[in-house]
Amino acid sequence: MSSNLKSAGNAFSGVYGFLMTAIGCALGIGTIWRFPYSLGANGGAIYLIAYVAIIAAIGVPLLAAETAIGFKSQKTAVLAYRELSPDRKIWSIAGYLHFAAALMIISYTLPIYAWILGYLYNTVAGTFAGLNANGLSSFFEQFSADKPLIISLMMLNIAINMLVLRGGVKKGVELLTKALLPVLGVIMVVLIIAGLRMEGAFEGVKYLFKPDYSLFNISSLKNALGQAFYAIGLAILANMVFGSYLKNPDENIGKTSAVICISLVTAGVMAGLMIFPALFASGLKAQSGVALVFMTVPLIFDTMPLGRLMGTLFFLGFYIAALTSSTGVAEAVIGMIMEQFHMNRKKTLPFLIAIMTIIGYFALPAGDFFNICDIITSNYLIILGALAIAIFTGWIWGVDNFVEAINVKNHFVKLWMKISVKYIAPVVIVIIFVTSIFL
Repeated sequence: MSSNLKSAGNAFSGVYGFLMTAIGCALGIGTIWRFPYSLGANGGAIYLIAYVAIIAAIGVPLLAAETAIGFKSQKTAVLAYRELSPDRKIWSIAGYLHFAAALMIISYTLPIYAWILGYLYNTVAGTFAGLNANGLSSFFEQFSADKPLIISLMMLNIAINMLVLRGGVKKGVELLTKALLPVLGVIMVVLIIAGLRMEGAFEGVKYLFKPDYSLFNISSLKNALGQAFYAIGLAILANMVFGSYLKNPDENIGKTSAVICISLVTAGVMAGLMIFPALFASGLKAQSGVALVFMTVPLIFDTMPLGRLMGTLFFLGFYIAALTSSTGVAEAVIGMIMEQFHMNRKKTLPFLIAIMTIIGYFALPAGDFFNICDIITSNYLIILGALAIAIFTGWIWGVDNFVEAINVKNHFVKLWMKISVKYIAPVVIVIIFVTSIFL
């Protein structure tokens, strides 16, 4: 990355700042509302073992590869591919795939961030006290259909994001994640303890971790593969751009990639323990996605001691996870725009606000347009982007250059990284892509 951009605040203060920002960026809403349900519904411990094996086998190497492309080139996505393959400039198309995925994710998910803010307020206000399942369902339908309110909350969320992004990397997203991720960790621990203290909570623990081979099949394995990719934020620009912000030429990217992946797996398990023991103790059914967070979770806290406080902590923690993720990905988008089009941060922010607002508006009320954006991003942009990273690193840039860039010293780890990126990862990604289309 050019020195003028780095001097403009696009550099981390150190490896700790990089780690916290990368973890916060990947720790999005999917960790809280998708992974825990997938864990329980796909065989518990056997799914977790498969998931961890996938993360170790291909997740860590691919995360290291994506970060290394930015780190070695010191440029954002499009120019990074050009820098490392000057004779094959067609690879810069992959950079645009990463950019498109990132821009869509931070835009079409805006209605969900608005819902979280709205539910945080209503939980504090005690709106959900005494409501049954039908009452909560009716509330959500009316709330999510209130366009003026949702747009106002979307704009509030954008304003909060922009306040952070004005500070750049070191004084913006890095400062935010350093401050809020420990808070999120404390909130999760408090909610886990509160849930486990409820009578019948162990049934929720069994749901998450008891091996059930009858629930684990090919679809479960495909789910674990997809979840692993989404959990570590592959191919959505951020890892590559953040790699370009690292200053120490001796940075051990292999080690930091492993730390990031371990942290995200741990966070996913904690999210499950935060919700499902209390859910089963309340006599409620396991659900996923919107139904879990916005219709079932308020019921849980209505039956829990200090329920309003616990509910407030839950939605506060949920918003922290959403905020650190959205600001991290948005910072990567900003970094690429600044470098690609030679714009300063002051001019880039209004441009980004306009695009996010337009896409976010059409994503209301999380209907067809929202679903189309989600399918395009999840089934095409991310998977094709990950495939591009694997093929480029393994066959164009070269695995020898890759392992040299990530500063891994252990010979076994070097061999594992090479084989995974060059052979295993491309095959697995093609399988995911084909099955997502035809099965």
